[in-house]
Amino acid sequence: MTAANAERREHERRIVSLPVHIIHPDIGQATLFTKDLSVSGAFVKLPRDKCPPVGTIVGIRFLGNAPEVADSVVNARVVRVTDEGMGLRFFDFDAF
Repeated sequence: MTAANAERREHERRIVSLPVHIIHPDIGQATLFTKDLSVSGAFVKLPRDKCPPVGTIVGIRFLGNAPEVADSVVNARVVRVTDEGMGLRFFDFDAF
């Protein structure tokens, strides 16, 4: 990441691999893993040719044992696609 990109970030990102379900009509429900995560978004690993286009709205469900997020689907917009996956920006998520 360049210094300019780091300066644009609203929230600090953490390198973390978490299992998530991505929900979208074109890809169905796919179990994937995050590369990083912040309060405002996540980067999800997925081959470029499987990623929805920039601007697409997807649902993301975080999997795991935390009761406060179990079965919660957060809406996110695809804001970036790379060979490694897609950057998502949450738009209806309140951090707890």
